[in-house]
Amino acid sequence: METIKQIRDAVASELENRGLDNRKFLREIRAGRRDDGPYMIGALAATRLAHQAAKSG
Repeated sequence: METIKQIRDAVASELENRGLDNRKFLREIRAGRRDDGPYMIGALAATRLAHQAAKSG
């Protein structure tokens, strides 16, 4: 399973790829200051579901 640091980086990188250029916001995601935001909650939920699916399949 991915570490929280890897998930934070993946979320920030994907937002960059989609055109978000708010550097402060991206740094906050990578630093863990946005873990309660919708992007991180969605990523954590998706990671958990993928991990559960891998264990059962």
